[in-house]
Amino acid sequence: MMQVQTKYGMLQSVQSQGGYALFKGVPYAAPPVGELRWRPSIDPQPWQGVRVCDTWGAACPQELSHGDPNSAYGKEFYSGPDYPPLMDEDCLYLNIWTPAKTGEEKLPVMMWMHGGGVQSGYSHEIEFDGDAFCRRGVILVTINYRLNILGYFAHPELSAESPHGASGNYGLHDQLQALRWIHDCIAAFGGDPDNVTIFGQSGGGRSTQALACSPLAKGLVKHAIVQSAGGVTTAFGRMPREQMEQRGLEFMRFAGCENLAALRAIPAAELVQKLHDFGASAQSMEQRMARGFNISTDGYALPLSMEDTLLEGRQLDLDYMLGTVTLDDRMSSMMASHRGWATLQARAGLKAPYLYRFTRQLPEDDPADERPLKGAFHSSELWYTFGTLGRCWRPMTQADYALSEVMTDAWANFAKTGDPNGGKVPAWTPYTPDNKLLMRFDIEGMGMTDFDPDGCVQAAEDALLRG
Repeated sequence: MMQVQTKYGMLQSVQSQGGYALFKGVPYAAPPVGELRWRPSIDPQPWQGVRVCDTWGAACPQELSHGDPNSAYGKEFYSGPDYPPLMDEDCLYLNIWTPAKTGEEKLPVMMWMHGGGVQSGYSHEIEFDGDAFCRRGVILVTINYRLNILGYFAHPELSAESPHGASGNYGLHDQLQALRWIHDCIAAFGGDPDNVTIFGQSGGGRSTQALACSPLAKGLVKHAIVQSAGGVTTAFGRMPREQMEQRGLEFMRFAGCENLAALRAIPAAELVQKLHDFGASAQSMEQRMARGFNISTDGYALPLSMEDTLLEGRQLDLDYMLGTVTLDDRMSSMMASHRGWATLQARAGLKAPYLYRFTRQLPEDDPADERPLKGAFHSSELWYTFGTLGRCWRPMTQADYALSEVMTDAWANFAKTGDPNGGKVPAWTPYTPDNKLLMRFDIEGMGMTDFDPDGCVQAAEDALLRG
């Protein structure tokens, strides 16, 4: 066990499965309830005595649609012993895995933001664990943050309340608050507050890009990894605050509330159900998507859209790693979008990012089973980057474990220096307009590869940059 004194009080760890100090459920902000619902997060209240960190923090209230064991993602990531998670509006907690023995070690720190389209997910899903990073001398922090209507609701009354004239993006403010907490407190855990990597996948990847585009994150981050998300185009990327506010007005009418006070009085679980009903009442899937709440250009945390920030070269000057998996491009031209980001980095005179492609088709124990996700599907790389293949139901091979070792090495190397090279990682060069190669991760071969022999991705990238 390890005891750490923070500015808010004393914390005591438990032991992780790998034998490292693990702090579960550390409050990094005040509970966002009552009058603090739909306001930027603020510091937690100090406590007296020793807080034993032996329990995961509650997840933000959300729909548990993936929890059905008969669904593909249900079998994949939500069949662990901690599912379903405890859910509560009081959800702003983080978890820390540290290999440090003292507060003098100044180890690199990685802050993980889970996926789920900023609508669902939580910080201690079965595939997330910090032991593999601790073995490599890296501290891992995973965070819960506000989601769906609790995290991204916008409304003119909220903008009027704000000294910045902004509303929405409360989940983004939570992530910024977690970074501030890390900056203020992580040294006591043996971490270096000046060497912090943000990373996330899918909705967490878009959150990573949003932080990289936010002036409020300046000085809090050194490196960023965007997995299966973001780029020159991203979901809701150019959504203006005014449009999200209009959705807020429509939702308030749907909920039968006359003012913000009445909406704030609705219990969180009921509010999430009303959001579901609001979407379900739409006549088409497109209309349903138009009734959700997501990252928007609020004029404060995000002064410009994520796309326009990249186009104008105003993103934070960080070391970047961007990557996709094979089946991501069924969802969008994600690889072209990442290549476009790399091209814009060059135009702005900023650091060239490292790009990768995960192509391993995951093994199946019963190919006739219609439930499993097939191939290199969206989210499939998570088992590998966190080194948690042993928690997966799939019949992983020794080659899979070897691939995972290389990938976790690359992620940890990047967190240390902004360069993924070192150890067993194949020589990896940054992506530039003169070096249009990506690192391929697969049991059938790793190394720098051209994934665009017929020029289709290049054409998509050109179209994105023109648009």
